[in-house]
Amino acid sequence: MENWRAQIRKGYLEMCILLVVRAKHEVYGFELLEEFSQLALNITEGTIYPLLNRMHEDALLNSHWRLDAQERGHPRKFYKLTVKGKLTLATMIEEFRQMTVTFEQFVAIDPQKEGGSDGHGSKV
Repeated sequence: MENWRAQIRKGYLEMCILLVVRAKHEVYGFELLEEFSQLALNITEGTIYPLLNRMHEDALLNSHWRLDAQERGHPRKFYKLTVKGKLTLATMIEEFRQMTVTFEQFVAIDPQKEGGSDGHGSKV
């Protein structure tokens, strides 16, 4: 079960990262953590930064260091969507929508109507 959950979450988080970066035009890692927290999707730095690095390596995101004009202190690494990132996100959104429709169709199957069997000869 844990492996299944991790795989679902990984793909979902990648899509969510791209969605937030698209909405904000550019974002730094801690800002993503705060945004996800506000949306009740709590993830850790140990999860977000490896994902951001991999997405950068996969050319979905560009990154650059700069001092945030609103913050004093150290520079932050900001991420922005690449053309490949925008195209990938569009594909992800369409695929996710199709999967959601299919999932809802499976959930709506009435076991009583479909014979009520769990595939092993016993009623569900």
